Amino acid sequence: MNTDSTISLQEVRKDPLEFLRRINTGKTLTVIYHSKPFATVMSADSQISQSSKSTKRMLEYAELARRSAKLTFTPNKSYKELYDEDAVKKYDIS
Repeated sequence: MNTDSTISLQEVRKDPLEFLRRINTGKTLTVIYHSKPFATVMSADSQISQSSKSTKRMLEYAELARRSAKLTFTPNKSYKELYDEDAVKKYDIS
């Protein structure tokens, strides 16, 4: 593990303000306890920016899936009828 991104629980206990300062600079720190990763901590601001990035990526994938969809829905057929028709085409079921 990179020593810049890890901190022992003892170090957190010795100087909690330094721990918070490091988090506040935008670093993501992994707290080590008994030589094992115990928790990963990041500032709320960086979590929001990561969340918005993943939301944007998810919306891009949804748009791509929508564009590549081959079925069109007709208002006079139920979902079951559409599913059955698709199964017949896909699996050659008569």
